[in-house]
Amino acid sequence: MTDVSALRREGRGPAQLKVRALEAWYGESQALYGVDLDVYPGETVTLLGRNGVGKTTTLRTLMGILRKRTGEIEFDERSILRLPLHRVAHAGMGFVPEERGIFASLTVEENLMLPPVVARSGKEMSLDEIYTLFPNLLDRRHSPGTKLSGGEQQMLAIARILRTGVSMILLDEPTEGLAPVIVNRIGEMLKSLKAHGLSVLLVEQNFRFAAKIADHFYVMDHGEMIDSFAVGELPAKREALNKALGV
Repeated sequence: MTDVSALRREGRGPAQLKVRALEAWYGESQALYGVDLDVYPGETVTLLGRNGVGKTTTLRTLMGILRKRTGEIEFDERSILRLPLHRVAHAGMGFVPEERGIFASLTVEENLMLPPVVARSGKEMSLDEIYTLFPNLLDRRHSPGTKLSGGEQQMLAIARILRTGVSMILLDEPTEGLAPVIVNRIGEMLKSLKAHGLSVLLVEQNFRFAAKIADHFYVMDHGEMIDSFAVGELPAKREALNKALGV
């Protein structure tokens, strides 16, 4: 297949996340076919594509949740292909799944304090820093998880990962089911993470949202990367992108 990451490598320093020829399986069913992608330090990169084309599977495979996989995954110039999930987290990569995983019986602050600091990247955030970034969570810090809105749950899921010290976040459908005003807040928060030096690999169906925050896009179809372009190329790619996304 075409190496859609080739142009990105010209004249650039090392990618923080480098993926080559990645293939993955659910049991005997192959889900990914030769996936290539790069995420450079401090970038926000978005995976685009219709439902069921392998975007979430890509995130799960990178984290080591999906274990049957081949190819090359390098994070900070170190191979993590054979590492189990907890060691990928210790390397500095965090995953926020679409289902968020908030513990309903715990308060907001207890949820925040639950995961340990696993990566000493220099990017770990204190509670004070998190509450500055997410003032809604400060107001709700003693509230149980069951009392949070969908938007507050999403903010908590992201904030919980930030406290662990990861330098890259894999974020799956963060705006799914949220009101437009909350979507805007999530967007502003992701811009703040970029200013903090974190890298983000984002799966997102809301293309208008992604277009405002992403530096680079990859388009998936049937488990493959079929295109790759920078945000500045977006106007020229609009027609082909609408076709690929079924817009």
